[in-house]
Amino acid sequence: MPIRPERSTIQGFSIIALTTALLLLAGCQFNPLKPKSDDAPATSTALESACATDCDMARTQCEERQRLREQLCQEQTTRLQNDTTPCNTTTNPLCPKPTACLGEDMGLCGVQHAECLTRCADTPAPAPTPAKDRAES
Repeated sequence: MPIRPERSTIQGFSIIALTTALLLLAGCQFNPLKPKSDDAPATSTALESACATDCDMARTQCEERQRLREQLCQEQTTRLQNDTTPCNTTTNPLCPKPTACLGEDMGLCGVQHAECLTRCADTPAPAPTPAKDRAES
């Protein structure tokens, strides 16, 4: 003899499923802990300032890389010049030859920084909220 669930059990499960679905849907719409966007709008000046700060940091890192590249080149050149082991480039094609270092190329960092700042200025500002427009009028 098959076991039939009672009518009240089926209704109980239906109510629980319906309540869960409603809570899940309502949970996406209402969150009392989430700050309202009107309370702390991000101004375009703040965004541009943060972007400019990022550009400055990128320029500093670029300059550090240029200095390090030049320093490593100078160290390698000095090491090759001070090497007392004879090296014949005609018989040994893998013999390291000292090369002239190019120097720190800070111009590259300046160009990249200017391009970055241009991108910051070209970034569209967020649209102002209607409540903010009414407050300014």
